[in-house]
Amino acid sequence: VDIVSAPGKGTRFTLRIPLTLALMEGMLVRVGETRYIVPLLAIRECIRPRKEDITVAPDCQEIVRVRTELIPVIRLHQLHHIAPENEALEDSLLLVAEHRGKNFCIAVDAVLGQQQAVIKGLSEYVGNVRGASGCTILGDGAVSLILDVGGLMELAARDAREAVLAI
Repeated sequence: VDIVSAPGKGTRFTLRIPLTLALMEGMLVRVGETRYIVPLLAIRECIRPRKEDITVAPDCQEIVRVRTELIPVIRLHQLHHIAPENEALEDSLLLVAEHRGKNFCIAVDAVLGQQQAVIKGLSEYVGNVRGASGCTILGDGAVSLILDVGGLMELAARDAREAVLAI
C-alpha cells in the first residue's frame, strides 16, 4: 500500500497486489476462540467420538477407534497453549486427516465451514509456529493459521516420545 498526500489537493492510495497468489481449499475450524484452516485435501472425514472408542496408549497418546482402525489424536489447544471450549475428547469434533498414507485425528471445538484461503507466509516477527505452514486473512480481517498436516504429525510423534522419556 502506497499513500501519497498533499495538503489541499487530496490523498492517493495505491494497492499493489501480486500477480501470483497461492490459493487453497480449506476447512475453517475453531479451537477456543482461535480459528485455523485445515487443507481440505488432507481431511478424510469429521466425527464425534464416543467415550467407549477413546483410549490412552502406554506412551500417553490418546487413540480413538474409527470403525476398525485405531487412530492417534492431536489436540491443537495443547500444541498452541490455548483454552479449548471442550476438554473432554468425546465433546470435541475430530477431523480424521491423512498424510503420506498415515491417519491421525485433529481435535477441534467446531467446524465453521469450507472456504478458499490465500496462503501468506509467516513473517519473521511471528517466527516458526508449531504445526503451521502459513496464514490467511479471513473475511472479518482476523488472521488464521493454516495447519501443516505433515508437521502436526511429526510434532505429535515427537511429543509422544518425550512423554515416554519423562516417565
